[in-house]
Amino acid sequence: MKSNLRLKTYIIVLLSLVLVSCTTSKKEININNAAFIYGDETNQTLEVSMNGEYNTKEHSFNGSLVIGDEIKLEHVTFSPGSGLISYNESTRSYLGQIFFDYQSLHFSIEITDQDLYQQLTQSYHDGDKKITITSPANNMEDAKRINAELKDKKLSFEN
Repeated sequence: MKSNLRLKTYIIVLLSLVLVSCTTSKKEININNAAFIYGDETNQTLEVSMNGEYNTKEHSFNGSLVIGDEIKLEHVTFSPGSGLISYNESTRSYLGQIFFDYQSLHFSIEITDQDLYQQLTQSYHDGDKKITITSPANNMEDAKRINAELKDKKLSFEN
């Protein structure tokens, strides 16, 4: 009787450990795709890379974002549907709104930051302009479709 109880306890503990190890809330994100960037002053394909960790319980990302060959943002954070924030030492910059699906790894960023806008377009930002970067996409039609799908997707904080 005692050994039967001991065996049951052992099985319950083992199953609990297996269950806990299978329910990790962190997912590694490694995106290296073509993206389409579009707006008033640009329409082009470029490479983007987003690498870091997505917390599926908190619905938040921490990692890096590389846009094209020139723009490397080493420390970015966001929650889908909210702002994309970049940190450079003690400087915090709001880059724009981001829509992200961690299952399909599709994302769309509506850039409103003046400096980043200028880097991407080589044009002056008057405060009203924005550009959108959507991945994966190779043309305007795909980019606008993915952007619309991501915006229509229910966000984690919506009931």
